[in-house]
Amino acid sequence: MKTLTFLIPCYNVSSCVSHCIDSMLVDDLFDDIEILLINDGSKDNTLDVLREYENKYPSVIRVIDKENGGWGTAINLGIREAKGKYLKEVDADDWVSTENLKEYIAFLKNNDIDYIATNYTEYFKTTDKYERHTYQPDIYNKPMSLNDFWDNHPKAWDFPIHAITYRTQVLRDNDIKVGDRYYGDIEYNLYPLPHVQTICVLPINVTIYFRGSDEQSTSTTGYAKHYKDYAAMSQRITQFYHKLPSTMQSTLRQFIEDTVRGTILRAYNLMMSPIYAGHAEGVKNELKQYDRWLKETDKELYKYCGHQRKHGIAYIRLWRRFRINLMSFSISGK
Repeated sequence: MKTLTFLIPCYNVSSCVSHCIDSMLVDDLFDDIEILLINDGSKDNTLDVLREYENKYPSVIRVIDKENGGWGTAINLGIREAKGKYLKEVDADDWVSTENLKEYIAFLKNNDIDYIATNYTEYFKTTDKYERHTYQPDIYNKPMSLNDFWDNHPKAWDFPIHAITYRTQVLRDNDIKVGDRYYGDIEYNLYPLPHVQTICVLPINVTIYFRGSDEQSTSTTGYAKHYKDYAAMSQRITQFYHKLPSTMQSTLRQFIEDTVRGTILRAYNLMMSPIYAGHAEGVKNELKQYDRWLKETDKELYKYCGHQRKHGIAYIRLWRRFRINLMSFSISGK
Protein backbone atom coordinates (compact mmCIF):
# COMPACT_ATOMS: atom_id res chain seq x y z
CA MET A 1 0.00 0.00 0.00
CA LYS A 2 1.16 3.51 -0.81
CA THR A 3 1.05 6.10 1.95
CA LEU A 4 -0.82 8.74 -0.07
CA THR A 5 -2.86 8.95 -3.25
CA PHE A 6 -2.98 12.33 -4.93
CA LEU A 7 -6.28 12.25 -6.81
CA ILE A 8 -6.39 14.63 -9.79
CA PRO A 9 -9.62 14.89 -11.82
CA CYS A 10 -8.75 16.01 -15.35
CA TYR A 11 -10.93 17.61 -18.01
CA ASN A 12 -9.35 19.67 -20.81
CA VAL A 13 -6.37 20.59 -18.64
CA SER A 14 -3.47 19.96 -21.02
CA SER A 15 -2.24 23.52 -20.47
CA CYS A 16 -1.78 23.22 -16.71
CA VAL A 17 -1.77 19.60 -15.51
CA SER A 18 1.99 19.13 -16.07
CA HIS A 19 2.73 21.84 -13.53
CA CYS A 20 0.50 20.06 -11.03
CA ILE A 21 2.06 16.63 -11.59
CA ASP A 22 5.66 17.91 -11.63
CA SER A 23 5.17 19.50 -8.20
CA MET A 24 4.46 16.03 -6.75
CA LEU A 25 7.39 14.17 -8.29
CA VAL A 26 10.00 13.80 -5.55
CA ASP A 27 12.36 10.88 -6.17
CA ASP A 28 12.67 9.95 -2.51
CA LEU A 29 8.91 9.65 -2.19
CA PHE A 30 8.14 7.41 -5.16
CA ASP A 31 7.59 4.40 -2.88
CA ASP A 32 5.10 6.36 -0.81
CA ILE A 33 2.91 8.21 -3.28
CA GLU A 34 0.44 7.35 -6.01
CA ILE A 35 -0.66 10.03 -8.46
CA LEU A 36 -4.06 8.93 -9.72
CA LEU A 37 -5.05 10.86 -12.85
CA ILE A 38 -8.66 10.45 -13.94
CA ASN A 39 -9.36 11.76 -17.41
CA ASP A 40 -13.02 12.71 -17.48
CA GLY A 41 -13.58 12.50 -21.23
CA SER A 42 -11.32 15.43 -22.18
CA LYS A 43 -11.76 16.77 -25.71
CA ASP A 44 -8.26 18.23 -26.02
CA ASN A 45 -4.97 16.31 -25.75
CA THR A 46 -5.11 15.95 -21.97
CA LEU A 47 -5.13 12.15 -22.18
CA ASP A 48 -1.95 12.15 -24.31
CA VAL A 49 -0.19 14.28 -21.70
CA LEU A 50 -1.32 11.97 -18.89
CA ARG A 51 -0.22 8.84 -20.74
CA GLU A 52 3.24 10.30 -21.28
CA TYR A 53 3.62 10.74 -17.53
CA GLU A 54 2.26 7.27 -16.84
CA ASN A 55 4.77 5.72 -19.26
CA LYS A 56 7.62 7.66 -17.70
CA TYR A 57 6.67 7.00 -14.06
CA PRO A 58 4.76 3.68 -14.08
CA SER A 59 5.43 2.97 -10.40
CA VAL A 60 3.98 6.31 -9.32
CA ILE A 61 1.41 7.44 -11.87
CA ARG A 62 -1.77 5.68 -12.89
CA VAL A 63 -4.20 6.99 -15.50
CA ILE A 64 -7.86 6.06 -15.72
CA ASP A 65 -9.73 7.16 -18.83
CA LYS A 66 -13.51 7.46 -18.61
CA GLU A 67 -16.41 9.04 -20.41
CA ASN A 68 -17.27 12.57 -19.37
CA GLY A 69 -19.49 12.62 -16.32
CA GLY A 70 -18.36 15.58 -14.24
CA TRP A 71 -15.93 16.33 -11.43
CA GLY A 72 -17.89 14.30 -8.92
CA THR A 73 -17.80 11.13 -11.00
CA ALA A 74 -14.00 11.36 -11.06
CA ILE A 75 -13.93 11.80 -7.27
CA ASN A 76 -16.25 8.85 -6.69
CA LEU A 77 -14.17 6.65 -8.98
CA GLY A 78 -10.95 7.83 -7.32
CA ILE A 79 -12.22 6.88 -3.88
CA ARG A 80 -12.83 3.33 -5.12
CA GLU A 81 -9.54 3.07 -7.01
CA ALA A 82 -7.05 4.78 -4.69
CA LYS A 83 -4.25 2.58 -3.38
CA GLY A 84 -2.97 5.01 -0.78
CA LYS A 85 -3.64 4.81 2.93
CA TYR A 86 -4.60 8.48 2.65
CA LEU A 87 -6.35 10.38 -0.12
CA LYS A 88 -5.85 14.00 -1.10
CA GLU A 89 -7.74 15.62 -3.97
CA VAL A 90 -5.84 18.23 -5.98
CA ASP A 91 -7.41 20.04 -8.93
CA ALA A 92 -5.37 19.98 -12.13
CA ASP A 93 -4.87 23.76 -12.15
CA ASP A 94 -3.55 23.70 -8.57
CA TRP A 95 -0.21 22.34 -7.37
CA VAL A 96 1.58 21.38 -4.17
CA SER A 97 4.51 22.78 -2.19
CA THR A 98 7.19 20.33 -3.30
CA GLU A 99 9.60 21.35 -0.56
CA ASN A 100 7.07 20.38 2.14
CA LEU A 101 6.06 16.98 0.82
CA LYS A 102 8.64 14.94 2.74
CA GLU A 103 7.50 16.33 6.08
CA TYR A 104 3.85 15.86 5.12
CA ILE A 105 4.32 12.27 3.91
CA ALA A 106 6.40 11.40 6.98
CA PHE A 107 3.53 12.41 9.24
CA LEU A 108 1.02 10.42 7.20
CA LYS A 109 3.27 7.39 7.21
CA ASN A 110 3.69 7.37 10.97
CA ASN A 111 0.14 8.16 12.05
CA ASP A 112 -3.31 6.69 11.64
CA ILE A 113 -5.77 9.58 11.68
CA ASP A 114 -9.08 9.90 9.87
CA TYR A 115 -8.93 13.58 8.95
CA ILE A 116 -5.88 15.79 8.52
CA ALA A 117 -6.01 19.50 7.79
CA THR A 118 -3.02 21.47 6.55
CA ASN A 119 -2.17 25.05 5.73
CA TYR A 120 -2.62 26.14 2.12
CA THR A 121 -1.84 29.08 -0.12
CA GLU A 122 -4.03 30.86 -2.66
CA TYR A 123 -2.39 32.16 -5.83
CA PHE A 124 -4.21 35.05 -7.54
CA LYS A 125 -3.42 35.14 -11.22
CA THR A 126 -4.68 38.70 -11.83
CA THR A 127 -2.30 40.20 -9.27
CA ASP A 128 0.40 37.49 -9.31
CA LYS A 129 0.26 37.38 -5.53
CA TYR A 130 0.21 34.56 -2.98
CA GLU A 131 -1.91 34.56 0.18
CA ARG A 132 -1.06 32.01 2.82
CA HIS A 133 -3.80 30.57 5.04
CA THR A 134 -2.91 29.36 8.52
CA TYR A 135 -4.86 28.44 11.64
CA GLN A 136 -4.73 29.33 15.30
CA PRO A 137 -1.42 28.06 16.75
CA ASP A 138 -2.93 26.13 19.66
CA ILE A 139 -4.58 23.54 17.38
CA TYR A 140 -1.45 22.41 15.53
CA ASN A 141 0.17 18.99 15.96
CA LYS A 142 -2.43 17.70 18.42
CA PRO A 143 -4.08 14.47 17.30
CA MET A 144 -7.43 14.20 19.07
CA SER A 145 -10.92 12.87 18.70
CA LEU A 146 -13.25 14.89 16.54
CA ASN A 147 -15.57 15.50 19.48
CA ASP A 148 -12.71 16.82 21.61
CA PHE A 149 -11.64 19.08 18.78
CA TRP A 150 -15.09 20.61 18.50
CA ASP A 151 -15.44 20.92 22.29
CA ASN A 152 -12.06 22.62 22.70
CA HIS A 153 -11.86 24.61 19.45
CA PRO A 154 -15.41 25.30 18.28
CA LYS A 155 -14.40 28.25 16.09
CA ALA A 156 -11.30 26.75 14.52
CA TRP A 157 -13.06 24.83 11.77
CA ASP A 158 -12.49 26.44 8.39
CA PHE A 159 -11.00 23.70 6.22
CA PRO A 160 -11.75 23.91 2.48
CA ILE A 161 -11.14 20.94 0.21
CA HIS A 162 -7.56 22.05 -0.56
CA ALA A 163 -6.73 21.75 3.16
CA ILE A 164 -8.14 18.27 3.67
CA THR A 165 -6.57 14.82 3.62
CA TYR A 166 -8.78 11.82 4.45
CA ARG A 167 -7.85 8.34 5.52
CA THR A 168 -9.04 6.49 2.44
CA GLN A 169 -10.78 3.70 4.32
CA VAL A 170 -13.09 6.20 6.03
CA LEU A 171 -14.40 7.25 2.63
CA ARG A 172 -14.57 3.75 1.23
CA ASP A 173 -16.10 1.99 4.23
CA ASN A 174 -18.89 4.55 4.41
CA ASP A 175 -19.56 4.62 0.68
CA ILE A 176 -18.96 8.35 0.39
CA LYS A 177 -20.26 9.67 -2.93
CA VAL A 178 -20.66 13.24 -4.12
CA GLY A 179 -22.85 14.72 -6.85
CA ASP A 180 -21.71 14.28 -10.42
CA ARG A 181 -21.43 17.86 -11.54
CA TYR A 182 -20.17 21.14 -10.09
CA TYR A 183 -19.85 22.09 -6.40
CA GLY A 184 -19.41 18.52 -5.21
CA ASP A 185 -16.48 19.77 -3.13
CA ILE A 186 -18.95 20.99 -0.51
CA GLU A 187 -20.36 17.48 -0.30
CA TYR A 188 -16.84 16.05 -0.16
CA ASN A 189 -16.18 18.30 2.84
CA LEU A 190 -19.38 17.34 4.68
CA TYR A 191 -20.39 13.74 4.01
CA PRO A 192 -17.44 12.05 5.75
CA LEU A 193 -17.74 14.09 8.97
CA PRO A 194 -20.22 11.82 10.81
CA HIS A 195 -17.74 8.97 10.29
CA VAL A 196 -14.56 10.78 11.30
CA GLN A 197 -13.23 9.75 14.70
CA THR A 198 -9.83 11.48 14.84
CA ILE A 199 -8.36 14.70 13.51
CA CYS A 200 -5.04 16.52 13.43
CA VAL A 201 -4.15 19.96 12.06
CA LEU A 202 -0.63 20.40 10.72
CA PRO A 203 1.33 23.65 10.26
CA ILE A 204 2.53 22.39 6.88
CA ASN A 205 1.65 24.25 3.71
CA VAL A 206 0.66 21.64 1.11
CA THR A 207 -1.65 22.92 -1.62
CA ILE A 208 -1.33 26.01 -3.79
CA TYR A 209 -4.89 26.88 -4.82
CA PHE A 210 -5.14 28.70 -8.15
CA ARG A 211 -7.55 31.63 -8.38
CA GLY A 212 -8.25 33.82 -11.36
CA SER A 213 -9.83 31.90 -14.21
CA ASP A 214 -13.28 32.83 -15.54
CA GLU A 215 -13.75 29.11 -16.18
CA GLN A 216 -13.62 28.25 -12.49
CA SER A 217 -16.94 27.25 -11.00
CA THR A 218 -16.48 29.76 -8.16
CA SER A 219 -16.00 32.75 -10.48
CA THR A 220 -18.91 35.08 -11.21
CA THR A 221 -19.18 33.57 -14.68
CA GLY A 222 -18.98 30.05 -13.26
CA TYR A 223 -21.76 30.63 -10.74
CA ALA A 224 -23.96 32.18 -13.43
CA LYS A 225 -23.36 29.25 -15.75
CA HIS A 226 -23.74 26.46 -13.20
CA TYR A 227 -26.37 27.83 -10.81
CA LYS A 228 -28.60 24.78 -11.38
CA ASP A 229 -25.80 22.51 -10.19
CA TYR A 230 -25.35 24.67 -7.11
CA ALA A 231 -29.07 24.59 -6.28
CA ALA A 232 -29.15 20.80 -6.75
CA MET A 233 -26.12 20.42 -4.46
CA SER A 234 -27.85 22.51 -1.76
CA GLN A 235 -30.83 20.17 -1.96
CA ARG A 236 -28.63 17.09 -1.57
CA ILE A 237 -26.80 18.39 1.48
CA THR A 238 -30.13 19.39 3.03
CA GLN A 239 -31.23 15.77 2.76
CA PHE A 240 -27.89 14.73 4.25
CA TYR A 241 -28.47 17.12 7.16
CA HIS A 242 -31.90 15.62 7.83
CA LYS A 243 -30.35 12.15 8.18
CA LEU A 244 -27.74 13.13 10.77
CA PRO A 245 -27.94 11.08 13.97
CA SER A 246 -29.45 12.88 16.96
CA THR A 247 -26.43 11.84 19.03
CA MET A 248 -23.98 13.82 16.87
CA GLN A 249 -21.75 16.26 18.74
CA SER A 250 -23.71 19.51 18.97
CA THR A 251 -21.04 21.90 17.65
CA LEU A 252 -20.36 19.69 14.64
CA ARG A 253 -24.06 19.43 13.95
CA GLN A 254 -24.36 23.21 14.15
CA PHE A 255 -21.47 23.61 11.71
CA ILE A 256 -23.21 21.35 9.20
CA GLU A 257 -26.50 23.21 9.69
CA ASP A 258 -24.75 26.56 9.15
CA THR A 259 -23.18 25.22 5.96
CA VAL A 260 -26.56 24.05 4.68
CA ARG A 261 -28.08 27.44 5.49
CA GLY A 262 -25.30 29.23 3.68
CA THR A 263 -25.64 27.16 0.52
CA ILE A 264 -29.42 27.61 0.42
CA LEU A 265 -29.07 31.38 0.75
CA ARG A 266 -26.46 31.43 -2.01
CA ALA A 267 -28.76 29.38 -4.24
CA TYR A 268 -31.44 32.05 -3.80
CA ASN A 269 -28.90 34.76 -4.56
CA LEU A 270 -27.65 33.02 -7.68
CA MET A 271 -31.19 32.84 -9.05
CA MET A 272 -32.16 36.37 -7.98
CA SER A 273 -29.06 38.45 -8.66
CA PRO A 274 -28.52 39.92 -12.16
CA ILE A 275 -24.77 39.47 -11.86
CA TYR A 276 -25.35 35.72 -11.70
CA ALA A 277 -28.42 34.04 -13.23
CA GLY A 278 -31.08 36.61 -12.32
CA HIS A 279 -31.88 37.33 -15.96
CA ALA A 280 -31.46 33.78 -17.29
CA GLU A 281 -34.30 32.28 -19.28
CA GLY A 282 -36.62 30.25 -17.10
CA VAL A 283 -34.89 31.21 -13.85
CA LYS A 284 -38.02 32.79 -12.32
CA ASN A 285 -39.89 29.50 -12.52
CA GLU A 286 -36.85 27.63 -11.19
CA LEU A 287 -36.70 30.03 -8.25
CA LYS A 288 -40.37 29.41 -7.49
CA GLN A 289 -39.85 25.65 -7.64
CA TYR A 290 -36.80 25.89 -5.38
CA ASP A 291 -38.71 28.01 -2.87
CA ARG A 292 -41.61 25.55 -2.92
CA TRP A 293 -39.20 22.64 -2.39
CA LEU A 294 -37.66 24.30 0.66
CA LYS A 295 -41.05 25.09 2.20
CA GLU A 296 -42.13 21.48 1.80
CA THR A 297 -38.80 20.05 2.95
CA ASP A 298 -37.79 22.14 5.95
CA LYS A 299 -40.07 24.84 7.34
CA GLU A 300 -37.39 26.08 9.76
CA LEU A 301 -34.85 26.67 6.98
CA TYR A 302 -37.61 28.23 4.89
CA LYS A 303 -38.41 30.65 7.70
CA TYR A 304 -34.73 31.35 8.34
CA CYS A 305 -34.17 32.43 4.72
CA GLY A 306 -37.19 34.72 4.88
CA HIS A 307 -35.57 36.70 7.69
CA GLN A 308 -32.27 37.39 5.88
CA ARG A 309 -31.78 41.02 4.94
CA LYS A 310 -30.32 43.02 2.06
CA HIS A 311 -30.12 46.79 2.50
CA GLY A 312 -32.15 46.39 5.69
CA ILE A 313 -34.99 44.56 3.95
CA ALA A 314 -35.99 40.90 4.26
CA TYR A 315 -35.52 40.49 0.52
CA ILE A 316 -36.55 36.84 0.12
CA ARG A 317 -39.74 37.37 2.13
CA LEU A 318 -40.45 40.48 0.02
CA TRP A 319 -40.09 38.38 -3.11
CA ARG A 320 -42.27 35.62 -1.66
CA ARG A 321 -45.16 37.96 -0.82
CA PHE A 322 -45.08 40.44 -3.68
CA ARG A 323 -42.73 38.89 -6.27
CA ILE A 324 -40.57 41.99 -5.99
CA ASN A 325 -36.91 41.08 -6.45
CA LEU A 326 -34.93 43.69 -4.54
CA MET A 327 -31.68 42.31 -5.95
CA SER A 328 -32.73 43.19 -9.49
CA PHE A 329 -32.71 46.86 -8.47
CA SER A 330 -29.31 46.72 -6.81
CA ILE A 331 -26.37 48.15 -8.79
CA SER A 332 -24.06 45.34 -7.78
CA GLY A 333 -26.74 42.67 -7.54
CA LYS A 334 -25.08 41.39 -4.35
